[in-house]
Amino acid sequence: MDVLTQIRQSRMTRFQVMAIAIALTLILIDGFDVAVMAYAAPSLSRAWGLDPVTLGFLLSASLFGMAAGSIFLTPLADKIGRRRLALISLVIISVGMVLSVFAADPIQLMAYRIVTGLGVGGMMANLNVLVSEYSSDKRRGTIIGIYAAGYPIGATVGGLAAAPLIPAFGWQSVFIVGAALTVLMLLISWRFLPESLDYLLTRRPAGALPKVNGILAKIGRPALSELPALPEAVRQQGAVSEILSRPTRFRTLALWIGYACLVGAYYFANTWTPKIVAAASGNDSLGVTIGVIANAGGILGCFIFSALAIKFRSRPLLVWALGAAAAAYLLFGVVFTQINAAVVVALFLGILTTAGIAGFYAVAPDIYTARARATGIGWMIGLGRLVSIIAPILVGYLISGGWHPENIFFLFAIPLAASALCIVALGISIKRSGTAVPASAVASAATA
Repeated sequence: MDVLTQIRQSRMTRFQVMAIAIALTLILIDGFDVAVMAYAAPSLSRAWGLDPVTLGFLLSASLFGMAAGSIFLTPLADKIGRRRLALISLVIISVGMVLSVFAADPIQLMAYRIVTGLGVGGMMANLNVLVSEYSSDKRRGTIIGIYAAGYPIGATVGGLAAAPLIPAFGWQSVFIVGAALTVLMLLISWRFLPESLDYLLTRRPAGALPKVNGILAKIGRPALSELPALPEAVRQQGAVSEILSRPTRFRTLALWIGYACLVGAYYFANTWTPKIVAAASGNDSLGVTIGVIANAGGILGCFIFSALAIKFRSRPLLVWALGAAAAAYLLFGVVFTQINAAVVVALFLGILTTAGIAGFYAVAPDIYTARARATGIGWMIGLGRLVSIIAPILVGYLISGGWHPENIFFLFAIPLAASALCIVALGISIKRSGTAVPASAVASAATA
C-alpha cells in the first residue's frame, strides 16, 4: 500500500485539518469579496448617479473575472503547485480590493472588480483540489460539502457587515474590510498553507523530497528515502492530454456538461426568481424574501449533503439531488403565485441546487490524477461561470419575447434532468473501465 493511500485510509491528523481549515477560511473570504459589490450597489448608484445598464456591468464584472481565472489561472496549479497558485491568487484579490477603494469612476471600478474576480476564479477550483487531496477517503464528501457552503456563508457575512458599515462610512467601507481580511489571510497562508502531497509526488519540483518528508513528519508518517518511480505513461502525459484522452475524455464531457447545466439553472433561479415573484405578487419585499429563503436553503443544502456523504457515496447523492431539483423547478413553476407554497418550494430549490454544486465538487477530483486535477476542475468551473453569465441574459430575452414565468421554470428543469443523466453516464463509464488512475497509484510505498 502506497503512502498516499495509507494517509487517506487513516484517521485525519491535526495537520490535515489545519490545511483544510485554512482553505475553508479562504473560500469564506472569496464569498465576501465577490458579494460586497451587490451590497454596495445602492449606495454607489446614488453617489455616482449610475444608470441600470452601467450598474449591471459593474455587478457582472467579477463574474467575467472569475470565469477567466478558472479557465486560465487554475491550470497553473498543476504546473507550479496548489500552494503557490493560492498565494498568487490572494495577491491578485488583494490588489483588486485595495484598488476598488480608490476607484474614481465606474470604468476604473469595473476593471478592479474584474481583477478581483480573476483572483477568486483562480482560487476556488484550486482550493477544491487541495481540500480533496488532504481529506481522508471516508470524510471527503462531507468536507467538500462544507467547503461548498463556505462561499454563500461568506456572502451572507458580507451582507451582515455591509448593513451597519455602508450607512456610517460609505460604500468604500466594505471594500476596506474585504481588503484587510484578504491581506490577513495572505499572511496566514504564506506561513501555514502546505503544498499538496499529490502535486509533490507527481510533478516533482525542485526540492520535492525534503518537502514531502517535511509534510510526512507533520502527519506522523516515516520519511521516504527517495521519490517513488513514476510509470512511463504518467511521466509523459500532460494535464491537457489526460483530460482529452480516452476514457477520461468522455468523463470530462459528462462532468463539464452536467455542471454547466446545473449552474445555468442555479443562476437563473438566483437572479430572476425575486423579480418574477415580485412581479407576479405586486410585492417587492416578497420577492426579496423568496430570494433570501432560497439562499438560506443553499447553505443548508451543502450541510445536508455533507451529513449524507458520511453514509452514502457522493455520486449517487448527486444524481438524486439533481433529479429532485428538476422536479422542484417544475413544481415552483406551478405554485409560484401561491405565496405559502412558493416559500416552501423556494427553500427546496436552494437546498437541492446547492447540494448539486457540492456534489460536483466532491465527484470531480476523483476523475483526474494529480497531474490534471486542477486543470480539469478549473475548466469545469470556468465553463460553469460562462453559463452563469449567459443564463440570466437569455431569460431576459425570453421574458421580453413574451414567455410566461412558469414556462421558464419548466424550461430550466430540462438542463437539471440532463445534468443528472450526465452523472449517470459518468458512473457507467467508470464501472465499465475502472476509475481514473488516482495519484496514489503512481506513488509506491518506498520508505526509509
